[in-house]
Amino acid sequence: MKNSFFLFVTLLLLSACVPLRSIKYLVPDLNDSAKFTNVTIQKSATPFHFKFNLGNKVFDSLKNHLDTTLIGTKTNAFIIIKNDSIIYQYLSSGTNINAKQPSFSVAKSFIGTLVGIAVDRGEIKSTSELVIKYLPELAANDQRYQQLTIQHLLDMRSGFNYNERSFNPFSKIVRSYYGADLKKMVEKLKMKNEPGKVFEYQSINTQVLAFILQKATGKNIQTLMQERLWQPLGAESDALWSLDDGGNIKAFCCINATALDFAKIGRLYLNGGNWNGKQLISKQWVDITTNPDTLTKSRYKNQFWATRDFSFFKDSVSAVTALGKEGLTYPVERNPDGRYFYAKKVYDYKAQGMFNQSVYVNPKNKVIIVRLGDRQKKLNFHRFVQDVGRSIK
Repeated sequence: MKNSFFLFVTLLLLSACVPLRSIKYLVPDLNDSAKFTNVTIQKSATPFHFKFNLGNKVFDSLKNHLDTTLIGTKTNAFIIIKNDSIIYQYLSSGTNINAKQPSFSVAKSFIGTLVGIAVDRGEIKSTSELVIKYLPELAANDQRYQQLTIQHLLDMRSGFNYNERSFNPFSKIVRSYYGADLKKMVEKLKMKNEPGKVFEYQSINTQVLAFILQKATGKNIQTLMQERLWQPLGAESDALWSLDDGGNIKAFCCINATALDFAKIGRLYLNGGNWNGKQLISKQWVDITTNPDTLTKSRYKNQFWATRDFSFFKDSVSAVTALGKEGLTYPVERNPDGRYFYAKKVYDYKAQGMFNQSVYVNPKNKVIIVRLGDRQKKLNFHRFVQDVGRSIK
């Protein structure tokens, strides 16, 4: 009886204390929504449905290739949509098309989009505004906050002292994920670099954006998501969004929804921000977000990733010669393996999560691909999804 009592107390502490909770669960997984408190993002009263066109013989060879390749890749859903028609659907055993699945950092692209909508509405005057206009309490943390703009956050160039890759129960990223009060964490944020100088992928940037959105609009993130995106996009199902222990939306991750509802943000951007005749976000914002000419070397803009084509060479002279033949002026870089390369910017882009969750858009081919599932080593999904999307004419 005594042992049982101590076991009960131990489990209670593990579930209540963020570091202990992170030790208990260790690695994020696809069932994490059940471990956290969630809020419901309500579905639309007028849902939008993609058409099914799975019997198209033009894509039979692609279907055979995908059916074979996706086996053993821990993929729960792999959906290809072209011209608003579902032309391919792969679902793992035990998964159905209406199952809610985690997106991890795909959520960042929804936050970026909500920022764009707030700019369109004049609630945020410009992304060049200083962060401390909305969160003045941060100014006391570091004098470099006098330079930090909303655009720096959108492009992951804030200079925050925040290590995304430190995997231990007491690191900031682990504490962020497992429920630490994100408002308190943001209030203590210090800088390590001058804003705008260094690209460093840091989830805390997205969380700061969320707090700015709330201050600028007077509404919480779940309300903004529901009113300005989820319902206008014709979501067919409710979504779940996880909260931290302070009741704040974990804006950098943790939206749980169906594959087809995730696809709708891809459709919004594919159509220049227009949804069935209504401009939900300005075409200017979409163009800036997705146009390669506006992208920095990092390939990251407004919480979306652009793709790149890489060409590798044995030495820098060969790379420069190849660039000259193509009339290009991209920088030549050196790979860790000693090879030299340049990367051409291209016109497809994606929202992306940590386990290769992806909402990929190819505007040239009018293709959207959604991949949801777990981490695996069999297939490089970054390259695979891109290659599939470019092959569908």
